[in-house]
Amino acid sequence: MREQRKPWKNYRRQQAANSLRKYKEDKKRMEITRKRTEETNWGQVKELVAAGSLKVGDEISDNLLTGQKMVYVVADITEEEVKFVSKDLLAERVVWNENGRSTGGFKESDLCRYLNEEVWAILPEELKAVISERECLQIVEGKEERFMLKLWLPSEFEVFGDSWASEVEEGQQFELFKDPRNRVKFDQDGERASWWLLSVCAGHSTSACNVSYYGVANGYSCSSALRVPVCFSIKK
Repeated sequence: MREQRKPWKNYRRQQAANSLRKYKEDKKRMEITRKRTEETNWGQVKELVAAGSLKVGDEISDNLLTGQKMVYVVADITEEEVKFVSKDLLAERVVWNENGRSTGGFKESDLCRYLNEEVWAILPEELKAVISERECLQIVEGKEERFMLKLWLPSEFEVFGDSWASEVEEGQQFELFKDPRNRVKFDQDGERASWWLLSVCAGHSTSACNVSYYGVANGYSCSSALRVPVCFSIKK
């Protein structure tokens, strides 16, 4: 028998309380973090990836062809690849699926097409040259499917280490997102904004998972327009 879940609103309230408690504990420690800024290019970043010289939390800044500045953060490191997730969100809001349904999962969604066609087209050529395809995992109505993408979104489990709305474990939690503060993202005006995830909501054929502007797990109608980060991998 499946473990009974707590009411959704109570879970979100608990998430927010846990994040606030961790933030207060971190402030008490009063650590100083010094960052070194260096000029680089994506070819050199590829060399750093191969050498194992990057660490989770390292940031690399670059501009899209539209002129928007993006800061890409090392979100997770495995033996095969380094995963990057942009610190902030793209300017445009996009729907998960125009038809308002989650049928076919992320692989068949308009959002996946948007990332790998429209967003891919505005990346600098130097960046596109070092991006590797990543194996993504989606589980929709019990059906597990793996597929390769150059631009993707993390699953609910990869962000939260839990599967409240999706009720499936798609991948492993990224190291960066173990700190709840890193789940909060901002738009170009510096305002908190909700952002889409790869996962679909269990038991709801018209909803997909997202991260709320408070940084907690949420589900939203697939026909709604939310923002997205730019996520990619570079193989070692």
